[in-house]
Amino acid sequence: MPPSAELEAARTLLSDPGYTDLDAVDRQLIELLQADGRIPYAELARRADITEKAARRRVSRLLSEGYMTIAAITDPAVLGFGSLGLALLTVDGSRTPVELAAELAQLPEADYVTATTGPYGVVLELVCTDARELHDVAFGKIAALPGVRSVELLPYLRLHYQQARLSGVLSDGAVRPRPLDEIDRAILTRLAVDGRAAFRDFASALGLSETTIRVRYNRMVETGAARVMCIANPLRLGYRHSSWVALRTDGRAGAQKVAEALTRVEAVSYVALTAGRWDVLAEVVTARGEDLLTVLDESIRGLDGVTAIQAWPYVAVHYKAIHPRNGDEAPGYDTDIRLA
Repeated sequence: MPPSAELEAARTLLSDPGYTDLDAVDRQLIELLQADGRIPYAELARRADITEKAARRRVSRLLSEGYMTIAAITDPAVLGFGSLGLALLTVDGSRTPVELAAELAQLPEADYVTATTGPYGVVLELVCTDARELHDVAFGKIAALPGVRSVELLPYLRLHYQQARLSGVLSDGAVRPRPLDEIDRAILTRLAVDGRAAFRDFASALGLSETTIRVRYNRMVETGAARVMCIANPLRLGYRHSSWVALRTDGRAGAQKVAEALTRVEAVSYVALTAGRWDVLAEVVTARGEDLLTVLDESIRGLDGVTAIQAWPYVAVHYKAIHPRNGDEAPGYDTDIRLA
């Protein structure tokens, strides 16, 4: 395995069963960091009723052992990725979906790779600079891998909603695409690499004051354009019945209205509008099979305009936070997508 692949494999948030190692304090810290990834350690310690030293030590462990990462969440286009899509893979039986998913997670263009129990052995999200790169990765790199029988690509027309909280409570801090200027983009480029980076540490590099960066970041959070938060692998934290859900719609409501209705479903953490056989994709995060069944039957199937749905429950998940492309905005990084 080349060094870059080793780095990516080591930093991927894996879905092994080690979530049972977390105690109540660890889970509380994760929830607090999901609400605000930049919360000061002193405040984090106060709310968790532990010492600041203990808070720092626990957060460091959660990061180093791959339970979570802390980064800016925003429209990927802000970081240089103009084309996203979901690749649906059938397998030929020569390799297990779990084995294939682990290899696919090493691709720099893959940020979310799932082995599933649905009709597709592996379902993965690809994050690319343009439509040509998206096509070439799906039907060039991936289709040629041993074990892959077929590849179907669902290009995103819009990444509609990112919520990413696993507390079971709808967040008022969801991220949606918003217009941003070059200064905003430069700030988010830094925070995508290190969500807890002190503003003063990169203010001079951007030619801005620390106050200006703080004001602009707060405005992006208030408008829903971006936020820094803890991102965790759902399976690792005990949400063992999470699933991609694909929806087909009719002309009565339209895909955009269905997508917006999904943002009001408590267990939905991610919504995209796509081209291809399916019109809308959603991620549903639940702990039990009964919970997933309830969400599908009571919250999704009956939405106005939905004519068909298909669920692809996760067996394993490999997650990577999206980091900026190489360029003047983020010098010194030798891979396109960094893992956390």
